[in-house]
Amino acid sequence: MKKARVQKGVLAFLLASGLLLSAFRSLPAEEGLIQRITRQLGEFYAAAKGEKVYLHLDRPVYATGETIWFSAYVVDASQHQLDSLSQVLHVDLLSADRKVVARRTLRLQGGRASGDLAIADSLAAGTYVLRAYTNWMRNAGDDYVYSRRLSIWLASPLGPQEMPAAAGSPATKTPGLAAATAKPDIQFFPEGGYLVEGLPAVVACKATDASGRSLAVRGQILNAQNAVVVSGFATRHAGMGRFAFVPGSGQRYRARLTLPNGSTAEYPLPAVQPTGYSLHVVETADNFLVEARYRGPAGAPAPGPVQLLTQVRGVVAYPGPRTLTGTSPAAWQMPKKNYPDGIVHFTLFDAEGSPKCERLAFVQNGPAALSVTIVADQPSYGPHAPVQLTVRVADAAGQPVATSLSVAVSDAGLAALDPNAETIASNLLLTSDLVGYVETPGYYFRNQTAATAQALDDLLLTQGWRRFVWKQVLAGQPPVVRFRPEQDITLTGQVVSVQGSQPIANSQLTFMQLRPTRSVTTGTTDGEGRFSFSGFPLRDTAVISLQARRAKGGSNVIIRPDDGPVPGPQLLPALPPLSAAPAGVAAFVRRSRQAQAADLELNPDKALRNIRLDNVAVTAKRVAVPANDPRRLYGATGGTVVDFASMPSAQVGLTVLQMLQGRVAGLTISGTPPNLSVQIRGVGSPLFILDGMRVDVDAINNIPSSDVESVEVFRGAQAAIFGGNGGAIAIYTKRADPNYRAPDAGPPPGIATVRVPGYYQAREFYQPRYNALLTNPPADPRTSTLYWNPTVRTNARGEAELHFFTADGSGSFRAVAEGVSATGQPATGTGTVVVKGK
Repeated sequence: MKKARVQKGVLAFLLASGLLLSAFRSLPAEEGLIQRITRQLGEFYAAAKGEKVYLHLDRPVYATGETIWFSAYVVDASQHQLDSLSQVLHVDLLSADRKVVARRTLRLQGGRASGDLAIADSLAAGTYVLRAYTNWMRNAGDDYVYSRRLSIWLASPLGPQEMPAAAGSPATKTPGLAAATAKPDIQFFPEGGYLVEGLPAVVACKATDASGRSLAVRGQILNAQNAVVVSGFATRHAGMGRFAFVPGSGQRYRARLTLPNGSTAEYPLPAVQPTGYSLHVVETADNFLVEARYRGPAGAPAPGPVQLLTQVRGVVAYPGPRTLTGTSPAAWQMPKKNYPDGIVHFTLFDAEGSPKCERLAFVQNGPAALSVTIVADQPSYGPHAPVQLTVRVADAAGQPVATSLSVAVSDAGLAALDPNAETIASNLLLTSDLVGYVETPGYYFRNQTAATAQALDDLLLTQGWRRFVWKQVLAGQPPVVRFRPEQDITLTGQVVSVQGSQPIANSQLTFMQLRPTRSVTTGTTDGEGRFSFSGFPLRDTAVISLQARRAKGGSNVIIRPDDGPVPGPQLLPALPPLSAAPAGVAAFVRRSRQAQAADLELNPDKALRNIRLDNVAVTAKRVAVPANDPRRLYGATGGTVVDFASMPSAQVGLTVLQMLQGRVAGLTISGTPPNLSVQIRGVGSPLFILDGMRVDVDAINNIPSSDVESVEVFRGAQAAIFGGNGGAIAIYTKRADPNYRAPDAGPPPGIATVRVPGYYQAREFYQPRYNALLTNPPADPRTSTLYWNPTVRTNARGEAELHFFTADGSGSFRAVAEGVSATGQPATGTGTVVVKGK
């Protein structure tokens, strides 16, 4: 079993998959309390096999009509080594209204992938969310996926114009306005979790607007008698701060605060508990000093010994138990050197093994990341000049380290717009283990001072832990597995009742791939109504048609294909007008517009592809479902068409079979709903085809005519392709039409049509090669990003050489390298490339 470095009296274990479990099987029969808890935690980590994703981008700011270039790193959540558990990565760009506006599906190789996302001309300026995830990651919850906010400014010559909010319109119609006008969210977090009468307490505060952006507040803390308990309280970095006091018996406390707009508001503090435990952690240069206190009922005996357990991503350290007597605290000294870099999770257990208090802190032994130096071969360059960059990676001792990197060279002014943006170090060591949005994550690592250390501790007092909850671990409950590690592209989802509240177990599913190839298979949902199909041929975007029926028959179910994690409810902040944007944004937008306009002159076909038609009403009569429609699985045409979409009577209260009565010669429909029988004169009972899938009459008996686009009746030789000899009736529903848009309509019962994108083939970043013979080169579109290389590997000397040419313009460019070593250490570094004009 692997052990971490420990001080005498402190035990530490590495909870790596399989290692801890095999070691504990050899423990004596009398397993101690803390050993049992450690074993259970090890079993949980071994079963969870967590993953993390990080995306390195070519720059922090974008404009419409541009491209986001990214390099992906997928690592195991414990040791941060490049992971191969999952083989498929999903990357989405979400708009402010939580809609996916761009999506990529990438094949992972050794935990690495790269790609690009085109920002459509039609998108509006605003704050967007870039997220990335594997399906396996989602077992920990949808808020566990990688997420990053991006500012996208309006620059495309063909894009929409910026429109101000309508006068008098409700703020809720515009997410940015709603975030600005909503009441500030101000919360108070007692250290350890609780305020206990008579026990010294530290309380942290966090103030944000509705979009999660920090607010500066100040004020005082009052008790129930309006006496000031704490005066002069004010938040510090990112709307966070803290204060200390001793809660009184039977008291209630509230904060009276002055808000950024000058108004005042009151917010309650958490209730004071009459009895309980408290936990206090103080950081020194080399240790964490931990104190635990207890207050019990009057006259009650002292509690049994308490136990402290600490862990960082599965490296567990625990000292011996302590006894709490009177007002004297139990105290421990935990050396930082016993932990890897990252978030330390402190938990106080009572004598029965029940967790009583929890606290997070951050440990960093030396630099947070490997050092990457980037050196240009010249102090400056002219336009179209060759550039050589030498990249070196070394550890704290200066020794070379083999590392997988990505390198971007972009406008230094853009980097200045977001100097505290996240890095691979801030993500892997900090934000990937916390719940919710973290503002300016790079701040805590960029300049490490006493102030940043204090701000980081404030963050960990106010931000939620999301790796596990002790109740589940101590109960021996394994992590819930709803998603399997994808080895290939997978279509997953759930079958539920029509009301959507109850999963349908053992539902019979028919899977039909319509494009680009045709295939049919069947399956059954599990106990929670979930299904998964994989291994189907997929070279391009596939059109999949699904049909579901209950185990005992009946299609009164709803198929919910999985469309990725559910976006959180938090609003996104609006961008300011360009005239009020940070310095440098206007120049960036102007350069982007000029570059895109020049590109359109050279490639006029792009303008034709992007013409926007606004306020144009187009009317046309539907005569039949097109022959190439994916619902025409059998390829049959030539039947008698009944166009429901243009029939007013089809929109009121009748079923599809009732609407067909008397409308097709030779078609007889008799009986009363829902027991209708259908006959075609001279051939008998027909087959029924619903959106390309063969069904029986029960599946269509209750379909409302208002849900149907058209019906096609085939007789004689026309129906031979379907098999049988009684003809066929093909029903095409509106919702199964890939081009149908009905935001207020629910899904049709028993059927669903899904588009599944194939693996994306990443484009190559434009890299021209200039020479003296090229006297009149075309305009170079590289204005903001000069160079992008998503896959750089250092040699045995920890070095790599990169070559490219400068573009037309001049300025200072910032080279940024990020990556991870074979042992899981993050690596970051920057350099400078200066380009002077002619």
